Amino acid sequence: MIKNIKSKVLIRQKSYNSILLLLNSILHEKKYPDKLISELFKKEDFSSDEKAVIFDFVYGILRHLGRLDYIIGHASYAITKNLDPVILNSFRICAYQAIFTDASAAGIINNAVAMSSNHTKLSGFVKRTIEAILKNKDAVIFPDPEMAPIEYILAYHSHPRWIVEKWLKELGSVKEVEAICRANNMEPPLTIRVNPHKSVVGLLQKALGEEGYSSSRTELSPFGLIVDKKKDIFKTKVFKEGLFEVQDEGSQLVTLLTGVKPGELVIDACAGNGGKTLFLSGLMKNRGTIIASDLSPVKLSNLRQRAGKAGAFNIKTAKTEALNEYNNMADCVFIDAPCSGMGVFRRNPDSKWRLTPDDVKGLAVKQKEILSEYSSLVKPGGRLVYATCTISKEENEDNVTVFLNENRDFCIVPASQMPDFNFSKLTCEDGFFRSLPHISNTDGFFGSIMLRK
Repeated sequence: MIKNIKSKVLIRQKSYNSILLLLNSILHEKKYPDKLISELFKKEDFSSDEKAVIFDFVYGILRHLGRLDYIIGHASYAITKNLDPVILNSFRICAYQAIFTDASAAGIINNAVAMSSNHTKLSGFVKRTIEAILKNKDAVIFPDPEMAPIEYILAYHSHPRWIVEKWLKELGSVKEVEAICRANNMEPPLTIRVNPHKSVVGLLQKALGEEGYSSSRTELSPFGLIVDKKKDIFKTKVFKEGLFEVQDEGSQLVTLLTGVKPGELVIDACAGNGGKTLFLSGLMKNRGTIIASDLSPVKLSNLRQRAGKAGAFNIKTAKTEALNEYNNMADCVFIDAPCSGMGVFRRNPDSKWRLTPDDVKGLAVKQKEILSEYSSLVKPGGRLVYATCTISKEENEDNVTVFLNENRDFCIVPASQMPDFNFSKLTCEDGFFRSLPHISNTDGFFGSIMLRK
């Protein structure tokens, strides 16, 4: 749900100017919003309300960019792609204000004029365009969803054409593609996972409530909570004591898919900063060994720090080249492969505008290489679990099919057959695990379990 920013909250013009600069950097310099916003808040002094507005505007505009540009295009004869980025992004900010907040018309016009103050020659054009947006915002006619469904999804649900056409080809249903795109534009919940080393869900929920944070159990994962508010969650006593980690429910489920048990040797081949690694350790009750590897030494350093705080003492980190010593030894090799991230657009809306078809093709090739390379670490009778956070057939099903055709000593284990957790709701006919934002209100994950004979 999009937040309604109340006009009675005092927000300085400095905040809107900052939003403008952020959008320029994200959309025209291809920089990442989370890093930019974090850097901004460290350098500049903003109230908590202003920080909330900056965050909500930046992410809201990125989610609804196509819709905003469509409305702007119908308020001006100018072609949006030909506009100066500062002017275009100021229009986007004001259009977002007009549609998704209760800001007054006069306030929006004044904001537009202030943001474009360095373009005095265009001040008249800016004012006329914003006035037209305000006048016609509720009367804009979008493409007919029945007669022109793709054009409607592009304009109203704000996704690039190539992604919509790709999903339509792979999923075969306009209604499902529209449902995914609609879900991608909803603000995701704050989902956390209890640290099994230090607590259980019920006690964590109680402790959060005592600090003023109400929550509800996640529907599918027995380890998760959905917290009702985000503000200052990382300042709570329970977080400082390492009782929980922020982890989407889909990410929790794909970790459970590994079926790890105490005493096993588990290799987390693409561990990153270690969110899933820590959960693996909790599921193993600190018994057995996890070898966590990643190409980034910085991420492995972060993982070690997080493991110490979480009390996860059975995790060892290793460079990728050092994994060869574990050939044919691992009970489970978990490959959380680098991917296009099409399943996490609701959290990273900028990526849908940054991603290209060539990116997906290149990642699919890399994923095949990773699968082939790390499969040799699995012992006979062991499990190879391949996972991504994308909705892309060539990165998911196609990769697994190619791998199995080339490695006859591996076979699929349907996700529904994994013990200790009922994956039947999330297992497709082909045996793969899938979580989707429009169905399970989780990020979009894919998982495949392959047993080495």
